[in-house]
Amino acid sequence: MKRSFVIITIMVLASLTGCLVSSLHPFFKEKDKIYDPILTGTWIDGDSCIWTIELDKFLDPISGQEKNDGNYNITYYEDRDSKSELIGTLFKLAGVTYVDFIPDPDGDNITSDMASWHHIPVHTLARVQYNSDSIMLYWFADEWLTELFEQKRIRIKHETVESGDYDRHVLTASTDDLQKFIKKYVNGSKMAGEVEKVFARGYTDDQEGYGIFLKLKPYDGPLPSAPGQVQVN
Repeated sequence: MKRSFVIITIMVLASLTGCLVSSLHPFFKEKDKIYDPILTGTWIDGDSCIWTIELDKFLDPISGQEKNDGNYNITYYEDRDSKSELIGTLFKLAGVTYVDFIPDPDGDNITSDMASWHHIPVHTLARVQYNSDSIMLYWFADEWLTELFEQKRIRIKHETVESGDYDRHVLTASTDDLQKFIKKYVNGSKMAGEVEKVFARGYTDDQEGYGIFLKLKPYDGPLPSAPGQVQVN
């Protein structure tokens, strides 16, 4: 995969500008959430960018015990000077497994308070297939959503926002309506078939059509460290 597409993907998730289907509301409900420990660990993609995936934990104020909310803390290291912190939620809808991504509001994704005051975190949606040897993620592209709108095939609440050289769509529909959209158009035969072909091959040469694909493999080397810090395993 070309490095530029990996960078675009992470910039979308972290800085909220880019070409992925995005929503103000989550794509999942609490009852849809699932947890699989296979996902936790350290992974590397085809461009040597490193991902750490950990179960999100918090201290229960009543019991004083450490608990988890079923989400994952994800840190993406493009290099030692650039990382993004995300929250991922694994969920299943109509028998298909997805990940809902959103920038961690407590993470170091925006470098200044002034910038952070002007950003609203959005959710992005990726279909996922995984085992102990790989994680394959397929984010759905705004170009695909635009095509559905232009063909008048869908009606779902959204805002069209000017973003650089093109207009992007931000879904404003409720989670109920988002899930209806997923079941009909994302789980639909054409889209599902295209994604399944990519998963079966384990790669794609086309990153500008339906979505953006990444394949992660297990990694047991050191994590990138900022200048002056010691690298850790």
